[in-house]
Amino acid sequence: MQRPTQSYIGSMHNKPPGRITYLADGTHSHHLASVVRLHDSSTTITRFIRWVKQGNRTVPSDEVPLALDRDIFDIPSSTDVASSLEAKYGRYKEVVGWGSSSTVKISYKPNPHSGQQGHLYAVKAFRKRAKESESAYRKRASAEFCIASALRHGNVIHTLDLLSDDRGHMCQVMEFCAAGDLCALLLSATKFDEVEADCLYKQLLRGLVHCHAAGVAHRDLKPENILLTTNGCLKISDFGTAECVQYAWEETGHRSTGLHGSRPYMAPEVFSKNRFDARAVDVWATGVIYMAMRTGRLMWAKASYEDEQFKKFAASCEAVEGFRPIEALSGVSTVSA
Repeated sequence: MQRPTQSYIGSMHNKPPGRITYLADGTHSHHLASVVRLHDSSTTITRFIRWVKQGNRTVPSDEVPLALDRDIFDIPSSTDVASSLEAKYGRYKEVVGWGSSSTVKISYKPNPHSGQQGHLYAVKAFRKRAKESESAYRKRASAEFCIASALRHGNVIHTLDLLSDDRGHMCQVMEFCAAGDLCALLLSATKFDEVEADCLYKQLLRGLVHCHAAGVAHRDLKPENILLTTNGCLKISDFGTAECVQYAWEETGHRSTGLHGSRPYMAPEVFSKNRFDARAVDVWATGVIYMAMRTGRLMWAKASYEDEQFKKFAASCEAVEGFRPIEALSGVSTVSA
């Protein structure tokens, strides 16, 4: 497997022109491409998935994955959607996300009063894990829905509904973000300049502040779980590993345990301590995400002294010159003695 510091995109070109427009008054606007291709049979993403499954981290072509070939994942056809789900939110058209225990599809609900215009939704269909009981399965889906639906903020995905299909699969309905996830944008753009990265980072922090104020720690922040609209609005998504760390009647939060999330984004205390503040772990993850946006690379495979890159970072924290990948960024000044 290639090193985690490998560029997200390898030899791909810089950001396509027009993705962000800088205005005369000092502000800017985003113009992100939509990933919705409901009638496209392209297998670009199939090639991409096979490439990643082989342990590679760079995209083998100059195409961004947009459409998913169902066969590689043995995903059921649209007849899998229940009539009740279809009547309320429409029939799904394309798979846009997948994981070990869920699949996310686009559903389209026509508007009878607007001709061809209608509404798009993201439908997360939960699948049973190995040896998972029916009650545990439903409890897992319900727990994620309860947390996600209670969070109402412009930078958190809006979760609408939880219902079962005809085959008993629990389906969570959410707003659809047409520009895909931050990881896909990094794949196509290599890295962001200071203004674009800072804008997205500010939105990420605003959404996270709302989550933490509600007593919720996400525990799996990474580019794949950060969605984007075509006008550049960032949305924190996927609360499958989220945890309530402070209830309304508590004055202070409680400590968390266990390894949850993706190793490159997990804070060092997760590996070194039995109990830790999961909110602080979320904040650490945002820093790693910011560096990925600015450099197009992951800083390390794991934030522990077993990792040589992290060991260099830890040693640099006590040095005047700081950590070179951070200090070399524009807008960052080296700390003087």
